[in-house]
Formats: sequence, structure tokens, C-alpha cells
Amino acid sequence: MLRNRFYKRTGRRIVFGVRILKSKRLVKIFLVVVAVLVAYQLASGLEPQMRIALAILVMASGFWVTEAIPLAATSLLIAFSQPLFGIQAFDSALKYFFDPVVVLLLGGFLLAIAMEKYDLDEYFADKIVSRFGVNLKTLVLGLMLSTAFLSMWISNTASTALMITLALKFTADVKDEKNNLSKIMILGIAYSATVGGLGSLLGTPPNALAAGLLKDQINYDLTFLGWMLYGIPIMLVLVFVIWLLLFRIFPTSVQQISRPKLKEKSLNRKQKITLTVFLFAVIFWISGTLPEPLAVLIGWHGHGLSTAMVAALVGIALFLTGLLDEQDLTKVNWNTLLLFGGGLSLGSALEVSGLTMWMGQSLVNVIGASSTVIAVVLLSFSAIAFSAVASNTASASVFIPIAISVGISSGISPVVLAVLVAICSSLDFALPIGTPPNAIAYSTGKIKMREMIRAGIMLDLLGGIIAVLLAVFLWGFFV
Repeated sequence: MLRNRFYKRTGRRIVFGVRILKSKRLVKIFLVVVAVLVAYQLASGLEPQMRIALAILVMASGFWVTEAIPLAATSLLIAFSQPLFGIQAFDSALKYFFDPVVVLLLGGFLLAIAMEKYDLDEYFADKIVSRFGVNLKTLVLGLMLSTAFLSMWISNTASTALMITLALKFTADVKDEKNNLSKIMILGIAYSATVGGLGSLLGTPPNALAAGLLKDQINYDLTFLGWMLYGIPIMLVLVFVIWLLLFRIFPTSVQQISRPKLKEKSLNRKQKITLTVFLFAVIFWISGTLPEPLAVLIGWHGHGLSTAMVAALVGIALFLTGLLDEQDLTKVNWNTLLLFGGGLSLGSALEVSGLTMWMGQSLVNVIGASSTVIAVVLLSFSAIAFSAVASNTASASVFIPIAISVGISSGISPVVLAVLVAICSSLDFALPIGTPPNAIAYSTGKIKMREMIRAGIMLDLLGGIIAVLLAVFLWGFFV
């Protein structure tokens, strides 16, 4: 009897809970629909296509922020809405879901799956970490640089989970009254994983999104090496800034720690083949099209294969060598690929309708042509703020097309602005929900919410400032 009552009560609670979740979702959808209608009415002075494109932008932003419907569904809704309301044909809106840059990401995902499948990522981590001594600050910096390097090639989630596991071994037997050592190591690794993704086109989706939109809207080829010329310097600068700031915020009396013995194992056959494919991919991605000064110096302009073609070759090689099979395809992050395709399709809709050009010109007119620096700062920090409540891909999808248009209207290199906004979209350190590395760090129980917010807000501000300054310093590489 008691058992039956328990099941009845529990069942009622579950049903009640499901009803609440459904009600919340309906409320979110209703609010997004209202926002779309309000935006459409307020934009009555614009041309019809611009008004519709604005409505689609508000709809996509609203659903991405609230997650009232799945992110992938929002992306498909973006493509469906364009032919429905006369922006462009359905095949034109849909072609971005298998854009060459999407193929690049797919190749990167497959390579990361192979590395994880055969524990090559763990092998890299062990080898890198074993090179550093027992001095605390040197060891922490080594862990952070190792994490950043891994995040250039595999997901920041995987690199964070792997390196935090190693870091906890270092702190397990260390006496530290305020537990600051654990906070330094855990936050250092999580933040380094985030900024490590800035180092290559594969590191995080906004990077590839910027390359795709630049190719589509101004026919500019942002090469793998071209991105690294910007991404790696800012990655290294931010790693050092994070390292210094964390030791300042969380002072510790610990000077040295004993390093636990890490497993030393030789590579087996599968690992050697995976490593060969990995090295092939990196070399061919970097040497596709060399920058003109370097090409003239060595007398070779590169092999000419696009980054997407190299990614396709990587995928083919992984399956032909038996490293991956059909079951491994289920591990691909298809949700991210659909989200990415939706971002490209949204950018195309805004560009075709003329809305991005209008928004860019309006921003320049309001601020003034002599205050383009303000426009750059405004775009950068808007992307950072938006990424605090939405994914970095969603933030980049909204602001990169506007950045390109501002660049064209103001005379600033649109390439510089697109790269800058893409990077700023990934600079969210303040909240656990901001990025997967933040969530993993918070889940360890070693970090309090207020501690992450305190360190994260300072890094958000510093990261935005450093990104803007480096954009100006490295301008010559992109013009």
C-alpha cells in the first residue's frame, strides 16, 4: 500500500515537473515571437527584405539565448524562413550547412575522435607535463600551455577534462589552508583551454565561422596559417596574463610540489598511425597557401589544397586505415555543425537583404567616422557580453556579419574586425554556463561561484582590451 502511494505521488510530481518545463518553454517561445513582431514593427522605415532579415535575426538570437527550442532546430528554422519570406531561395540558404568550412570542422572532429579513441591525447599530456619541474609557478604555467596546445587540435572540453584530472593528482597531498593551489590550477587549465581554441581555425567554431563569412561576403581567403598569425600571439599573451592574475587573486604559500609518476608507455601501432595522420593534417593545413612575404622568401607558395580539402583527406585516411568506423560517426558533434551552418546561413540572409551594410553604416554614422576605435571596442565587448548568455557560435553568428559591414563602411579592414569579433565571442570566463571548460572547473567543487565571477570578469575585460590592441598591432597581416 505504501509502495503504491509512493509511486503515485512520485509519478504525479514527475508529471507536474514535465508540465512546468513545457509551460516555461511555451513562455519563452511566446516572448521570442513577441520580440520578433515588435522588431518588425519598429523597423517600418526599412526596406521589406531588411525588415524580414531583422526579424529572422531577432528570432535566431532569441531562440539561441533562451534555448526554447534545440539549437539545431533554430539553425534549420533560419534556412526555412528565408525562402518562406522571400530573402533567398531554399537551396541558397541551405548550401551553407555543408560549406567547406563545415567540412573543415568535420575533419577536425574526426581527428579528435581518433586521438581520444587511441589515448593519443593522454599520451601528449603525459609527455608534455613530464617535461616540467617541481617549481609551482613553472609547473602551473606548463600545465596551462599544454592545455592550450591540446585545445588547438581537440575540443576544449576534452582537453580540460584530461588536464584537470592530471592537475588534481598534483594537489592531492599538498597542504594548503585556503585551497588556493587547487583554484589556481583548475581555473588556469579551464581558462587556458578556452584561449587555446583561439590558436587555430579548428580550435573553436567562431574561428571557422569568421573564415567562412569572409569568403562568402568579401571573397577573402583566411588561410589556416593566416589565422595562426593572429590567434597564437593572443593565445600566448592571454595564457601569461591568466597565469599572473590567478596567482595574484589566489595567493598561496606553496612553492614546490612533488610530481607524481605519470605512466610512460611507448606508442602502439594504432597510435603511431593516428599520430602520422595528425602530423600530416597539421603540416598540410599550415602550408596550403603561404603569406606572400614568406612565399617570396622561400620561393614556394604552398601546395594549393584548401583547408577543407585537407580535412576531407584526413577523414578518408582515418576510415581507410581502420582507425575509425561507422560507429565513430555517432560521436561527431552534429549539433555544433548544424549550429555552425545556421550561423553561416544567417550571415548570408543579413548580407543579401542589405541589413548588415545598413547596420554597419548606421553604427559608423552614429559614432562618427573619426571614432572608429569606439566602433571596434563596442563590437568586441558586445560579442563578449552576448556570449555570456548564448553560445560563442551564436554570438559570432550575430556580430561577425555586422563587423564585416562596419569594416567596409569605416575603412577599417573587415578581416581584422571579423577575426577580432570571432575571438571576443570566445572570451567568456565569468560564469560556469559560459563555456564547457568553466562548467568542468566549477563541477570539481574546488571553485566557488563568486570566485569564478571575480576572476572571470577581470579576464573578460583584460581579454577584450588585449584582443583590440593586438588587432591594431597585427593589422598588417590581414590587409
